[in-house]
Amino acid sequence: MKPKITFPYWGNYTIAFKTWVEGLGLESVVPEKTTQESIKEGARIAPEMYCFPLKANLGNYLGAIEKGANTIIMVTALGGSCRLRYYADVQKKVLLENGKKVDFITFDQSPIDIYRKLRYVSGLPFLKILKVLWFGYRKLRLIETLERKAQYLRPREKNKGETDSLLRRAFDKLEKIETFKQLRKFEKEIRAQISKIEIEQREVPRVGIVGEIFTVSDPSVNHDIEKRLGQEGVEVHREMDITYHLKKRIFPWKDWTIQRKIKPYLGSTVGGHGRDAIYEMLNYVKEGFDGVIQLLPFACMPESSVRPILEKIHQDSGIPFLSLSLDEEVAEAGVQTRLEAFVDLVKAYHKKKKVKTNSDR
Repeated sequence: MKPKITFPYWGNYTIAFKTWVEGLGLESVVPEKTTQESIKEGARIAPEMYCFPLKANLGNYLGAIEKGANTIIMVTALGGSCRLRYYADVQKKVLLENGKKVDFITFDQSPIDIYRKLRYVSGLPFLKILKVLWFGYRKLRLIETLERKAQYLRPREKNKGETDSLLRRAFDKLEKIETFKQLRKFEKEIRAQISKIEIEQREVPRVGIVGEIFTVSDPSVNHDIEKRLGQEGVEVHREMDITYHLKKRIFPWKDWTIQRKIKPYLGSTVGGHGRDAIYEMLNYVKEGFDGVIQLLPFACMPESSVRPILEKIHQDSGIPFLSLSLDEEVAEAGVQTRLEAFVDLVKAYHKKKKVKTNSDR
């Protein structure tokens, strides 16, 4: 049976995933955007106390399977304390128990394993696979660049909503691009369009977002928190993305740097991106940010383990801090209410800092 490939929906990164699958000559069934309804469908069949991303993924798969998908690509962890390494096995068992027989192709994040499995499933030679991976990564990097631009522009744009309108059009077009030549042309075009967005040159409060990579970088599961903060006049920074994670895999001394920095607060690993959250929050405090938000999936042990440490940094520094635990039961209205209260604190903290700075001159 010819494989029809699907994969977890992951925000704008889904564009790059589709590019990789189709570039390998495989048929893709792109999952629908994650919604509260699809999450609840996934949660309905998932083990009750399992991580929130697994439930969101299952909801994606159920919809894709209905559209004909018979093979799921899943990246797993090499080990450690994160339950991601069990996802594929748990999901396959759960789907089978609910009458959905599908194959899983799992990658363990090691280059050799990735190449071998891509070669097996596509039959393509090494150089062709490398070209496909590089093309998809170029798209992925552009996605991250545009998201960072939006974080800066939203609180400053004169015509509210212009940035997000441009981003929607850009991502729709990016999905259809098939060659490096088209991509280079598009990169020039989109940078020119972004430069035309009129902004007010003013200082705005800055908030750093830390937490588990899937939760912080998929707007459909974190209730579009970056957009909401931008609309409230807050500039968002987020270091955690796929490129950050890849750099950690390629350059192992990054972990050593992180552990050295956070040693006064944590002397060992906790799995997942727990140590990164501490490291990033310490940097945000040092750089004079006005607030930090931790986004974590309900039942995520690494992130739950470091939350008291982040609270301690908040108490030591005085920086406003909000921890949002997300699952299928979290309502959008509840998130909005907590964000509004947090933004009030952030703006008051920012104003107090400005007054202090002016009085010290």
